[in-house]
Amino acid sequence: MFKRIQQHAKGDLFIFLLFAFLALWMHHFSHSAILRYSLKPVEVFLHEGSHALATLLTGNHLQSLHLAWREGHVVSAVSGRIGQIIIAFSGYAGASLWGLLIYATSINASKGIKVALIAFSAFFFLYIDSLTTGLILSFVIGVFVVSWYLGKAGSYFLRFLGIFVMLNSIYSPTYLWSYDQTGDHVSLSKLTFLPSFVFILIWLGIGLYCFKLAYNITLKKQQQ
Repeated sequence: MFKRIQQHAKGDLFIFLLFAFLALWMHHFSHSAILRYSLKPVEVFLHEGSHALATLLTGNHLQSLHLAWREGHVVSAVSGRIGQIIIAFSGYAGASLWGLLIYATSINASKGIKVALIAFSAFFFLYIDSLTTGLILSFVIGVFVVSWYLGKAGSYFLRFLGIFVMLNSIYSPTYLWSYDQTGDHVSLSKLTFLPSFVFILIWLGIGLYCFKLAYNITLKKQQQ
């Protein structure tokens, strides 16, 4: 099917736009059981995993990682204002970057990056707080592993997954406009004394830039 699309509809660029439209359309069904138990846990892990990684990289103590099918959080002991800022900022920004990396991996078939993504996911078994978190993390790893062993079909699924994660990292921060008591943007505002909307706009900018880079990668591949 994808071969026929590539032959008759400008190939990779058409698929990129088709997947982007499909991902946006699926957003309206984000509460459906299909998304809740398939793509949403991957996006949740990449968001919370970015917080957790930032915690470790700033020299702070990560106590546990909690994942549910639609949400999650990390428990950590953080000292220092700079570390707190980096950790709070990293969730949405990190998810955008992971989405771009997944998409780029599906295009360039880099085995090294594939192994790194699986290792990144598996590493957090050291910090799971419950059996449910372990099952969800196993599910996320399984999605990556199975996709990379499904050949061409798996590669296209990863393209879609990367786009789905990037687009989610663009529109999810827009929900924060309705929250002025809790959220990463509120924490960052208290830490930096900047208005919380500044960070929403920055996250939107990062997400859009990652999406543009994915588009450029697609154009480059199509021209080869």
